[in-house]
Amino acid sequence: MPEIGEKKAKLELLSEQELKLYKLRHSIAHVAATAVIRLFPGVKLGFGPPVENGFYYDFEFPKEITVEDLPRIEKEMRKIIGQKVDFVREDMTVENAREMMVKDNQTFKVDLIDELTGKGLKEVSIYKCAEFTDICEGPHVANTKELPADAFKLDSIAGAYWRGNEKNQMLTRIYGLAFANKNDLAEYLKLREEAARRDHRKLG
Repeated sequence: MPEIGEKKAKLELLSEQELKLYKLRHSIAHVAATAVIRLFPGVKLGFGPPVENGFYYDFEFPKEITVEDLPRIEKEMRKIIGQKVDFVREDMTVENAREMMVKDNQTFKVDLIDELTGKGLKEVSIYKCAEFTDICEGPHVANTKELPADAFKLDSIAGAYWRGNEKNQMLTRIYGLAFANKNDLAEYLKLREEAARRDHRKLG
């Protein structure tokens, strides 16, 4: 996770169009987490940042999931987008944020708050999207109605250690693709498929 202030400095370097896409991807990551919370009660949350071509989110599921579960999560995500849910920001003390995450049994978020407290932070910002609450600096769109329901796709799952440390808990990382519109998504998938075909020919 970027140091406090580091992320803000990086965002200031983005163009208006790049920042808009960043907010879209970050927001869809939160929608994905909201969908997972609804479908898998008891799930624990790791990190969920926007990345190149989309986003990912790390979870500790009560029981193992597979790629066959991804369409069901996607369906719930589109339902949430259609419900026109607000993204609500709130600033609170680290003590109150920790108490909230302890109550929700979100142990990884408690670990994050403890790290921030150790660095001298007194307040954190949280974002709420329906029943999902995250320790997050943002930015996000104002409402899920701003998100294109046909321009994202949950792409794959993989294992990922919490905080990237092999001594920590292994989590399940869900990767997603997200673009400004369905044409951009389709073009990306087409180019990726063509690149894979060329690689196969080279291997042959």
